[in-house]
This record gives sequence, C-alpha cells and structure tokens, in this order.
Amino acid sequence: MDRDSYHFSQDTMALLFPMYVTLDATGRIEDHGPTLSHIFTEDITDRMFFDVFTVEKPRRIADLDALHKRTGVKLVITARPDHGEPIQFRSVAMRMDDDAGRLFLDFSIGVSLADAIKRFDLTGAHFRPNDFSIDLFYTFETQRALLDDSTKMARALTSAKEDAERKAYIDSVTGIANRRALYIHLEEILKGPKSGDTYALLHLDLDKFKLLNDTFGHAAGDTVLKHAATAMQARIGPADLAARIGGDEFAMVFRENHETGDLEQLAQNLAAEISRPVPIDGHRCNVEVSIGIIRFRAGDTDGADRLLMNSDIALYEAKRHSTPVMMLTPEMIRTHQDRLYLIAEIEDGLEDNQFVPFFQPQIDLGTGQICGVEALARWDHPQLGILPPGRFLETAIRANLMGRIDRMVRRKAIDCLAAWRRDGIALGKLSLNVTASNLRSADFVEDFQDELFIAGLIPGDIQIELLESILFDQTDKLLVDHCHALKEAGFVLALDDFGTGHASISTLIDTPISMLKIDRSFVSGIDRHPRMQSISGSFLAMAEHLGLSVMAEGVETPEELNILHAQGCQLFQGYHFSPPRAQDDIIAWTRDWMSAQGKMARRRF
Repeated sequence: MDRDSYHFSQDTMALLFPMYVTLDATGRIEDHGPTLSHIFTEDITDRMFFDVFTVEKPRRIADLDALHKRTGVKLVITARPDHGEPIQFRSVAMRMDDDAGRLFLDFSIGVSLADAIKRFDLTGAHFRPNDFSIDLFYTFETQRALLDDSTKMARALTSAKEDAERKAYIDSVTGIANRRALYIHLEEILKGPKSGDTYALLHLDLDKFKLLNDTFGHAAGDTVLKHAATAMQARIGPADLAARIGGDEFAMVFRENHETGDLEQLAQNLAAEISRPVPIDGHRCNVEVSIGIIRFRAGDTDGADRLLMNSDIALYEAKRHSTPVMMLTPEMIRTHQDRLYLIAEIEDGLEDNQFVPFFQPQIDLGTGQICGVEALARWDHPQLGILPPGRFLETAIRANLMGRIDRMVRRKAIDCLAAWRRDGIALGKLSLNVTASNLRSADFVEDFQDELFIAGLIPGDIQIELLESILFDQTDKLLVDHCHALKEAGFVLALDDFGTGHASISTLIDTPISMLKIDRSFVSGIDRHPRMQSISGSFLAMAEHLGLSVMAEGVETPEELNILHAQGCQLFQGYHFSPPRAQDDIIAWTRDWMSAQGKMARRRF
C-alpha cells in the first residue's frame, strides 16, 4: 500500500478526524466530518470541493489534478461558511486505497483559533484529542499500526470495503450509473468483437443548473438531477446504460435498432421531458438541456476517452448554436482540431510575449483634449501580423487563457503610460478592462497596486472598465467588495457597454462607479433613428441626476458626434477620432491631434 493511500469507514473517520472531507474522482464531496457539519450549517455533501473551498497555499491549486499532485503537502485552505466571513484551515490531502481516484483531506483550524471557537460555539468534542499538528501524513502509519490490533479497526475496514464495493459504480444522488461504470461499459463495447452493431452515445448537460442551485438550494438541485435521471432511464433497454458523469453532466449509451427510431427525435423528446418544470416547495423549477450525439460501432479502436471527447465536441456545438440537440459531424471534429491548434498557438504566444496593447484615444470635446486612452488586446503574431480579439478571444476564454492575456496586456500598457509620463506626453487616464475572474482573485487589488507602484504610477492614473454583466450580480459579495476596494484605493470605475440589458438602476446606485460608457449599439446610426436619440438622451439625463459622467463609444461619423454632443455628451471614443493604435503610432497621432487643436484655438483668437 502506498504511503499516502488509506481508506476508512465513515464511523472511523468521524471518530479519528472530526474535521475531514472525502472527495470522489470528480472532486465532489462524498462525506465530511461532524465538526464540519457543525461549522457549515448548509449541507456541503455532493457539492464540488472547489465550489466550497479555496486553496490559498500553495498557489495554483485550483483543480482536482493539481490537488492530486500535492498529496502529503501542507495546505492552507479557506471557506465562507453560510456566506459569512472566511475561515482558514490547515489541511493535507491523501489518496484513499480503493483505486477510484478518491481523496481524503483532514482539516484543523488555522489562524484565529479563538475566534473560530467563539464564532461556531466549538467545544473540545469538536477536535481530535491530539489536535496540535496537522502533520498527519507523517504520523499516520503509527496511528494505523495502533488501530490494526483492535476489533473496532477490523470492523471499520470491513465496513469500508463493503461500502466501497456497493458504491463503486452507482451515483449517490441519482441512483444511476456513475462515470466509472460508464467507462467500463464503453470499453466493453469497444473491446468486443466487431459485429457491425451501431451504438449511440448521448452527452447531456443541464443548462442554468447552477442558477437553480443557487436560487432554490441544493435539495432542489438534487431533485432536478433525479428528474433528469428518471427521464433517461425511461428510454433505455436492459442492455443500455444511463449515467451521471458528474455535476450536471449525464450520458446515455444504447444500441441502435428498429425500436430506437430516429435518433435525433429521441434526443429531442428526451430534452423536452428533462426541461419539463418540476414542482418543488410551491415553485416550478426547471432547467434546459443540451445534448451532443455520436455514433460508434462495436470493436472500434477508439477508447472511451475519445468517445467522450467527441460527444463533448457535439455538446459544445449544441450550446454554441443554442439548440437542444446536435449530431457530431466531421466538420465539427476539424473545427475542434483547429481550435486545439489555435490554443497551442496562443500558449506559444504567451510564452513568447506576443500579446500587446493597442490604444484608442478618448476625447473631451469641451476642451478638445485627450482625456484618456483605452488599452485593447492585440496579438502580434509572428506570421500573420497584428490580429484583433475576434481571432483569438472566444478560444482563449474557453481554454481559460484570457486571464494570462489580460495580465500581459495590462502590464505592458502600464509600462507604456509610465514611459509617456516620463517623456512629458499627457494622455490622461489609462482605461483597462477588468473581467469577473480578475475581480474574484483574492490578490487582484493588491497585485494591481503593486504593478502601478513598480511603474511609478498611482491608482488615480487608471480608469477600470467593468462590463454590466459583472456589476449585475450584486449577490456576489466578493465582486462587490473588490469594486469598493478599488474605489477606496483611488481607481476610477466606469461601467462599460451600458444599455446592453444587464444593469438596473439599483446597480448604478449601489456600485461605486463614476462613469457610464454608452454602448456603440446605441450610437451607430443615431442620426437616422429618433427613438435611439430618445434613449441616449434618457441615459444622459439619468447620469446627470446620479452625478455620473458619460462617454459615448463607437462614434464613427460627424453626424453621430453632433447628435450626442447636442444632447450634452462631452466625452467620446471611436473611429471618428482614431482606431486603436500601436504604442508608437498613438504618440504620433497624439502630436498631430494636439497640433490641430492648437491651430483651431489660434484661429478663434
């Protein structure tokens, strides 16, 4: 048995380790100790580990694979019981001995032990008798040797083995097969004799499931998961399989025959049944579903991983096209391969420092001066030249690479502003776009201030542009807190793409923003549409009453500029003045602009 792999029954774990969690192979919390039940009054069972806990140290442990690689390492973990103030734990992860990829984590209270005891009304019974160190990994052999001789330990190990055998292939929430059972079933088909039989794999994902969970609670979520499982089981035969892969993902495998009928119609009917509202505590709760379909034959050489990868491609296309059902095509596979190639290119571009800021000037028409520049990401591709975001943005977001691109572009833009300041070039504030993932980072505000300090700048030199969709979710306390922290640090906050439908008046009141940026969809062609003029006029009047400045972006024609200026808008950004420009080009443009403004001023006098 490996040094870091152990397995105990629930009773034994609760006896020895009052603060523990066990995770299944997907990272879902299977079980936890009684002290954690006391601390988390909301049940955390069946929730994903990283939805409840955050590994603060070592950094970069944000997924299950990274956690597996750090077994036996001291961890600092935080959580927010009942959405309150964070509590810190010390922990260590160990693999369990059932070959199922499961993990055992033992916890102890980190800093502020006295505060935790008072806050959660803890007593001595909530702790291990020898809870003076979390170095469990190195002392576990001794503890286990002492327990091996006891009858209780023998009963615990026997119970754990029987429980593991019973649960090895069954999803605990829905009662249908789990991911492990699905893999075994697919491999049996693929390794079987070539019979010419055709099978279908349906890959299902419940859309908006997280919103339902957050709104109505995990009990309601579990009810909807069971409802989906029941709908799938009703459509398979005795030799077929319905499985929950994990979270809100499911799969169905069945052999096609005359009883199957039209495969896509079967999937459409299944989607309609799963989307049917389910009554829960007086509410009609429902989710939508996306389904990707692939066909395969018995005896095919592709493994289960490849089948699930292909079905996931079809599922992604169903989501991308907002259709319930999508059958895999060769073109989808080619597109997926192109996407993988682009991801590899983006990663190489990040390694080679290829992402750069372009700058679009922002004009105060009242003074004719440049009041700021917005930094926009561009890819300086070694073969293709400068590429706009449309060539890489969607793929970078899907591959979780956009955060690295944003950071690279932000740091370069800050360095540019600092260099301009040293050269006596006045370009006003630097506008930087910030995403929700940026704001959720615990170190974002502090790291941002450090970057400015190193460059010799202050927060007042920066305007942070936030999308409406970020500020819309006022229930996300971390986002709101970080917005206020940025404001208090001296940053100017602007609400970008205003008018696209996310924000409400209460958002404008409660969030510490200083500027609205009217989305270009309310600017383009405004001179030809009186109703658009009424809307923009309303925006400007509302902003004035709220004490907010307004910038119109996407201005492309003199007519658009004149209409908005006549309505009282003073700040503008758009191709009418200048497209986004490279670092050297924006300086040349700035000199030309300022020269032209000086000539105009001399003519007036």
